[in-house]
Amino acid sequence: MNKFAAFALGVTLAFGSTVTTALAEPIVMKIGFSSEGDIRMPGAGRSAGALAMKNYLEVASGGELQLEIHPDGALGNARTMVESAQTGVIEMVGAYTSIMVPFAPEIAVTQIPYVFRDNLTAWKVMEGPVGDELAASFLEKTGLRVLGWADGAGFRHIYAEKPIKNVADLQGTKMRVPENPGLLAMFRAWGANTVTITWSELYTALQSGMAEGHDTELYSMYSKKLYEVNPYVTMTRHSYNLHPIMINEEFFQSLSPEHQTLVLQAGDLYTRVGNAHSFVSSLVVKQAMEAEGATFYSPTDEEIAEFRDLGQQPYIDTITRKIGDEGQEWVDKIMAAAKEAEQTAR
Repeated sequence: MNKFAAFALGVTLAFGSTVTTALAEPIVMKIGFSSEGDIRMPGAGRSAGALAMKNYLEVASGGELQLEIHPDGALGNARTMVESAQTGVIEMVGAYTSIMVPFAPEIAVTQIPYVFRDNLTAWKVMEGPVGDELAASFLEKTGLRVLGWADGAGFRHIYAEKPIKNVADLQGTKMRVPENPGLLAMFRAWGANTVTITWSELYTALQSGMAEGHDTELYSMYSKKLYEVNPYVTMTRHSYNLHPIMINEEFFQSLSPEHQTLVLQAGDLYTRVGNAHSFVSSLVVKQAMEAEGATFYSPTDEEIAEFRDLGQQPYIDTITRKIGDEGQEWVDKIMAAAKEAEQTAR
C-alpha cells in the first residue's frame, strides 16, 4: 500500500469512526470514592489514577466510553458506595482495605501487621497470584470485579493527642480503629481501648474526646487535617493499605469484548499511576505535616519488634476465625508471597 492509499484509508477509518461515535450514545460509567477529585502533591494516588483511567478510556474508545468521577464521598460513605456498585446504581467504586473486609474477610490478610517490608513488596504481591486469588474471591462474594490493587497511601501509623513511643504509652488510650476485626484485636493486644467511628465523623470525635487517637496513612491524616487534634505521629508502619478500583460484574459483562479490554487496560493504568503518585506523595507529606505543627517519632528497632510481637498473632488469630476453614491457608499464602517478593527485590 503506497503512502497516498494508506492516508486515504486512514481518513476513511477516522471519518467512519467519527460517524459511528456520533450516532451511538456513549456508555457512561459513574465512579464514586472518598478522595479529592483533583491531582495534588501531596495527594491521593487514587485521584491521579482515576483521572488517568478516565482520560485513557475516553480517548482509546473514541468517546464511546465515558467515565464520570464523583469524588469526596459525593455519592455516600465508603460502605454505601460499595453497596451502590453492587446493585448497579453506580458502575464503579474506589474502596479501601478495611471497608472491603466486612464483605470478604480474607481481604484482611493484606493488613497483617508487618507482613510487607515496603511498598515494592506489597505491589509485587498484589500484582501476583495472591492478588488475583483475592480478587476472584471478592468477585464471587460481592459481584464486584477488582480492576486494580493500587497503593492506598502506603502504611498505617499511630496518631494521638499525646506522644506515643512504645506499647506502654498506648495503655488505656481511646483509639479509633476501622472495621477490620484484626486491627481491633491488634490495638487491644497493645492495651488500647478501641472505638469504631466513621471516617467522616472522626475529626469531631477526636475534638470532643470520644477518641484520643487513631491509625491511618499519612496522607489520609493530612488531607482531613487531623493533625490539628492529633499532632503526635508515631511511624509504626504497622499495616499496609490498598485503594482498589472495582466494577459491577454484570455491567462489565454487558460491554463488548473490545470495551472490556479497554476497561481492563485502564485498571492496570490506574494501578501504576496510583502507586507512583502515592509513593511520591509519601515522600513529601511528612514535611507538609511538620509545617502544620505535627511532631513525628520513629520507633527504634526494639520498639518496632515489640509492636510486631504483641500485635501480629492476635491479628492473625482473629482474621483466621473470621475467614473460616481457609483462614490459615490465606495467611500462609500471603506470608510466603511477601517473603518471595522481598528476595527477588534484592
